[in-house]
Amino acid sequence: MTISEMHIAFDLLLDKVNSLQYPSFLPEEKDFFLNQAIRKFVKTRYSGTNAKREGFEQSQKRIDDLRTLIREAIIPCILVVEDVPLLVDYGLRPNTYALYHELDSATFTDMPYWLSLGEEVEISFQTITTSAIETNNSNYVHKRVGVTDATSNDVRWKLDDPLGAYRLHYDEARPLRLFKENTIEFITDGQYSVIAAYLRFLKQPAVVSISGTPVDCDLAEHTHDEIVALAVQMALENVEQPRLESHSQLVNTME
Repeated sequence: MTISEMHIAFDLLLDKVNSLQYPSFLPEEKDFFLNQAIRKFVKTRYSGTNAKREGFEQSQKRIDDLRTLIREAIIPCILVVEDVPLLVDYGLRPNTYALYHELDSATFTDMPYWLSLGEEVEISFQTITTSAIETNNSNYVHKRVGVTDATSNDVRWKLDDPLGAYRLHYDEARPLRLFKENTIEFITDGQYSVIAAYLRFLKQPAVVSISGTPVDCDLAEHTHDEIVALAVQMALENVEQPRLESHSQLVNTME
């Protein structure tokens, strides 16, 4: 459905064509409601706060709802030390690695990052065994591993845990992961390095517009009817129409 077709569907569902029963929305106002509906659609399908109570990838429908927004990126990481001029003050926690970009250090601004779906990292450590993929130096190996989720509330006791998964043990380790401002921190026990991060995320949905050069919705085609219905619901709320309750019930049955 193109943006022009979404505008036509908006008018038809609002039931104002030739009836004069509802306010006449300007094209820019319709774009506003449609963009609000797109953002709400993505967030509710991601989090599970919807009629089906299903979050992202909990059913095939939820996978297909957001699949066009899924992106992946590989970003080098750098050890955060006092003499490295990064953009963010990290508090200099020992053995902390952060996303790094040559032109714009430790930032997501070079990609349309919106919501995280998961992370993995490449770690490097010195070992006597040669069970993993070796680098040029036969004493070092690189491995792609998962991460250990951490929050500002529990990172301290996870760091103090002598059996924590972030500690290198039998050539296995999953560093602690913390989000901070415009970067991600990976905390190790000092026995290994974090070389790069593999990010899987939802990108920001396109901002649709009918003015100038038209911009169409970049979500899957089957979601467009649901998005228009959500936009109409928001418009009905805005003009305080009694039809809102019956229309809301219709929206909940569209999934």
